[in-house]
Amino acid sequence: MAKQTGIITLKGPVGRLSFYKTKDGYLAREKGGVEKSRIMNDPRFARTRENIREFTDNANASKLLRDALRPVISQIGDKRL
Repeated sequence: MAKQTGIITLKGPVGRLSFYKTKDGYLAREKGGVEKSRIMNDPRFARTRENIREFTDNANASKLLRDALRPVISQIGDKRL
């Protein structure tokens, strides 16, 4: 793993590198992971696509429920709700 030792300290992404701070100082790492196009097309990622669809459906249902209850909740006035 790369380490930042110069005067300039960077945080955040620059191209394919991500700079971040840890207890050991500033570090850099290269972007990794699987490409989105591979996840969406490769047969080996069928279960991952199924999980993505399920999560999307649940998020949409949650938003619908929140939007439906918003008028009632706004009248309550308890900040801890």
